[in-house]
Amino acid sequence: MLHEHLPEFLKTIIIFSYFCIYHAEWASMKKISFLLKHYKTIFALSSITMVAVCCKSTQSVPAAKPAPINFAAVPWGAPAKISLVPVESDVSIARVHWPGTTRDELNEGYSIFNDKCTDCHETKNPQDFTVDEWNVLMHQMGRKAKLDSNQYKLVIHYILTKREAVLGPGK
Repeated sequence: MLHEHLPEFLKTIIIFSYFCIYHAEWASMKKISFLLKHYKTIFALSSITMVAVCCKSTQSVPAAKPAPINFAAVPWGAPAKISLVPVESDVSIARVHWPGTTRDELNEGYSIFNDKCTDCHETKNPQDFTVDEWNVLMHQMGRKAKLDSNQYKLVIHYILTKREAVLGPGK
């Protein structure tokens, strides 16, 4: 920190000032004249150099990692901007409920969800509704979107998997 090096900084400035003012007779008048004429610039450059040296010599303290947010405990739920694209950890969540589920199936469910559902309305976040509400909504919306039984299965598995990934199991 700069304040730890302040004594050295002040000492440097005092020595420089002392040399310029009291030892003018040791140097030619031309050099002293130059120093006195440009003392503000020299002082500023000396200050900047000292600050740079002080800052380089200090060790930076690593930033503390913020604590993870438990979105389930927040009354308004998770933030609207979550990644809806399936990730590898989603596969293990899906396999708990539907053994043998693959990432390709989740990706296909995401593609259908992203393409068909946004034809009529904005994208809904999986955590916006309960499991029961999603089952009712998907039954109604699946017919409107003309989803076949395989597409319906892929989309509902994708939605419920992402919901659990955001909110946690049993929510």
